[in-house]
Amino acid sequence: MRRTTLLTCAALLGAPAVAAPTAPSWEQVFGDVQGPLHLKATYQGRQGQAQPLEFWRAASGQVVRRTGGRAELRLIPAADGEDLYQLRNLQKRTAFLVHRVNLYRVGIFTDRWGVQHLLDRPVSGAAVQDLKRGSVVAGQACHWWRIQPAGQAAQQVCWAARLGVPLQLKAAGHTLLTVTAVQRSAQPWPSSQLPQGWQEFNADEDIAPD
Repeated sequence: MRRTTLLTCAALLGAPAVAAPTAPSWEQVFGDVQGPLHLKATYQGRQGQAQPLEFWRAASGQVVRRTGGRAELRLIPAADGEDLYQLRNLQKRTAFLVHRVNLYRVGIFTDRWGVQHLLDRPVSGAAVQDLKRGSVVAGQACHWWRIQPAGQAAQQVCWAARLGVPLQLKAAGHTLLTVTAVQRSAQPWPSSQLPQGWQEFNADEDIAPD
């Protein structure tokens, strides 16, 4: 009996340990899907009221994001990483052109990936947890993940991996974003020409005149 017990203990001690599953990385979960897309959504504004959002993404990675009927952001990616942004104030009929490097100089840390995927990527990293459930939003399937940025409040995102965007975003019991319509085409693309009577300013000249 004693010999059997010793053999059993030896077998158990010598058995290979089963590694605990590692948490998935941001890249593994959210990837970098950049297919053409046009969607409409509602998001929670600063006053807690629902605001409209419309989003276009071209296969080239260009983006037009129109929020609240008041502002529009346009992204033109550059191969060297110095992306060009155009910020339009739809009410004041003004537009500002600025490159990424100059936004950084004034403390605005834009992220190409975040703009292209409608999801802020935490600068200091984040833990990502699979919530083991899915949903269908605007006729599209998505899967729920919990994002815990370092030192910040957690969010729950229903991520549509095939589209590369969230279909719903929640935090602290509130729904921050809900997509209401999706099509896998960016056409018709909003015209890049400014309407007559608009003013355009080159913010690069003011931030870094040299």
